[in-house]
This record gives sequence, structure tokens and C-alpha cells, in this order.
Amino acid sequence: MWVESAGPGHGSTFHFTIRCQRAELPKGTRRDFIGAQPALQGKRILVVDDNATNRRILALQTAKWGMAVHDAEAPEQALEILMRDSFDLAILDMHMPGMDGATLAVRIREAGQSLPLVLFSSAGSSKEVGDGLFAARLAKPLRQSQLFDTLMTLLAHEGARRHVAAPAHPRIDPKMASRHALRILLAEDNVVNQKLALRLLQQMGYRADLASNGLEAIECVARQTYDVVLMDVQMPEMDGLEASRRITARWPAGQRPRIVAMTANAMQGDRELCLAAGMDDYLSEPIRLDELVQALMSVPARPE
Repeated sequence: MWVESAGPGHGSTFHFTIRCQRAELPKGTRRDFIGAQPALQGKRILVVDDNATNRRILALQTAKWGMAVHDAEAPEQALEILMRDSFDLAILDMHMPGMDGATLAVRIREAGQSLPLVLFSSAGSSKEVGDGLFAARLAKPLRQSQLFDTLMTLLAHEGARRHVAAPAHPRIDPKMASRHALRILLAEDNVVNQKLALRLLQQMGYRADLASNGLEAIECVARQTYDVVLMDVQMPEMDGLEASRRITARWPAGQRPRIVAMTANAMQGDRELCLAAGMDDYLSEPIRLDELVQALMSVPARPE
């Protein structure tokens, strides 16, 4: 090992020599990016990115390798897709409006999904993948070799897979509202949760009214008859617990809507606290499709 320098202020050149035996690459280990890859073919991948160009690049490249690609431009749309379909891996953009990739990863884990998550980001550092949320990170601009290596590492080798296959998720029944008619009020202040819940209800055929806090929920119930109120527990102005107490005090059983609590806390004792406030049922957020369907089916249907 030696160093050569032209003098102060001109920089230095460092040299070293290593003597070792020549290695021979095992046959079949050369990376071939052309055409379908047997180790990746048929694997299902979800790409979440608000940038259409990024989604297109990822979709085109992975499709060439034989992967089945589904993309989403919004985090709430991705949560909805994951509720009804299963995937082998998801690539999440870090910087998205409304909800970033790290928050989306938390929501995915809270929903019980265990598939490997890959962060797609032009900024940040290894800290973004050091908290256990992400199995790997892809840097922008995307290099084909990096994408290939990441997918092969996480999907091709059975020993490297970090997840257990999730059970099949129930599919949305678009005719549920016609078979089980309900008037629904959604009381929720979080915009992302609003969009997710409204989209799920819409795909089941339901049209729901919206209240952004407990006071508005009470006003809506006073103006119109509802069969069920999906009531967020934590809201500004008046929370869901107090709103439920006032609704149950003002309208007796049989003359008031069924109240279903929604809370992101999911702590021990939360269910009992909600029931003590007069709520009839309990859902944890982010909303799971099967639990939402069960909660709606427990409400007596409106006669036609």
C-alpha cells in the first residue's frame, strides 16, 4: 500500500495491491435482465406512487420479468386494494401528499398485512429502513439492476422471504346495499380515513353522509333518520364518546341509529369504554373490510 502526492493543495492518490486466487462464477448466476424471470414470474406486486411516470416505469419493468403488477396513486387506495387482494410485495413511494410512505407502512402493518415492503425514495438515508417497517430501499433515479437484485433477494429465495402468506381477504360485494339497505352517517375528522371508509361503502353500493365532529353528528341525526353511525372516537369540538352519550340520552333504543365506534388506539379497555358511552359495536382503524361488513350486517336492514 502506498500514496503519491503532488504537494499540498493538489490531492493524493492511494494505491494498494491484494494477491488472491481467481474466483469462478457458478454457472447460471449471471444476471439476465431480458425477458421473464422464472424466480419472479407470477409474483404479485403492488406499486404505490402519486407520480404516474414512476408507476409506469416500475410496472413496465416488472411486467417484463413476468410479474403481475397492480398500481395505486394514493395511499388510501392502496389500503383498500390490500383489504381485498393479496400480494407478494409492495413498493411504497416515500413522498406522497396526505400520507407519506412511512405512515402508509404503519397503516399496512396495523391492518395485519405482513408482506415485504420496499421504500422508494430520492431522499433520506438508511434510517428510513432501520425501523423494521421496510425490508429494502430503492433509490431514485431507479436502476434496473438495483430493482432486480431487490426483488430477487426478497422473493426468489425462499429462505430470504420475511413474511408469512396472509389469508385470503374477502372481496367487496357491489350489491350488498341492494340486499341490505341502510342509511349511513360517517362521523370522522381525518381526511384519509374519510376517503377510505367512503370508498369502501361506495363499492358496496352505499351512499353515506359525512360529519367531521361529534356536534355535526348529533345535528345530522336530529335532521334525518339513520340506521347506523360510524363514529370516530377522537374528533375535535366533541369526541365520539360524548356524542354517543348525548344521542343515546336524547333518543331511546329503537328510535336512534346503531352506533359503531371507530378508533385507531385499539388499546385494552377501549371497547368497554365505547360500549359504556352507549355505542353498540366497535371497529379498529384502519378499517378492515371483513369487520366493516360484519358491523353493517348486524344492523337491521331498512324495509323496501
